[in-house]
Amino acid sequence: MAPFSESTAEKVKRLRQELDEVRRELAEAEAELNSQLEDVQAFEFRFEAHVGQLLDQLATLESEVDSYLTRIKLMRHQQSFANSDAAFDPVEEQFRQTWQQSSETAVSKPPPPPPAATQAQLKKMYRQLARQFHPDLALDEADRQYRTDKMAAINDAYQAQSMVELMALAEELEAHQSQRQTEQPPDKEMAQALQEEIERCRRRLRSLDNELQNLPNRSMVDLALKVKLAQREGRDLLAEMAEELERKIARKTAERDMLRTQFNNL
Repeated sequence: MAPFSESTAEKVKRLRQELDEVRRELAEAEAELNSQLEDVQAFEFRFEAHVGQLLDQLATLESEVDSYLTRIKLMRHQQSFANSDAAFDPVEEQFRQTWQQSSETAVSKPPPPPPAATQAQLKKMYRQLARQFHPDLALDEADRQYRTDKMAAINDAYQAQSMVELMALAEELEAHQSQRQTEQPPDKEMAQALQEEIERCRRRLRSLDNELQNLPNRSMVDLALKVKLAQREGRDLLAEMAEELERKIARKTAERDMLRTQFNNL
């Protein structure tokens, strides 16, 4: 019995099915990566609002303290009179006195971020449109350019938190897909194009899988996990970090002010 020989039309049909499956996997991987990146970005905003600015403030104060300590040391070496050190209390004692005075004034906590009223609905709509409009689902270059432009519009609407714009884009996609369904290139060229598109999608899929696997290695992702675990225990880890930094800032501010006064009196 002669071996089965696949016709061009049958090959095109098979490749279309294969491409649909690869595109589905690709869309899911893109959505998963985007979702995780959105979560990371949202956490980075929270971290910056609660902790990041305090870290910068503490680093600045530590630099100022180190600078004053160095300048005081140089000034004392340059002074010619022997009893210059007697005019000043030890650094530890002056810092203790200053800290006792400044500890009464607590640093105000940053206000909590306002809740996003329809964030879940917007995010769900955004993910649906991102899957449907994705450029990797294009039939040809013209369709790819169209989808690329629409993805930019989707991103802009999501950033603006506009559900009305997202819904309008969803209706536009449905009309666009109906129009494109009637366009069919010749079978031979179609088979070649489908094969090339499958290979391109598989390369992109491997790249996305690699990004997803490496995402947990980011330090901010690790911290976000610790924050979630603490939340399950009824703790607000970011608030705890902020409170500790505020205490350090208050102590370091008092130390800086004491050293500045000491330096000015030399």
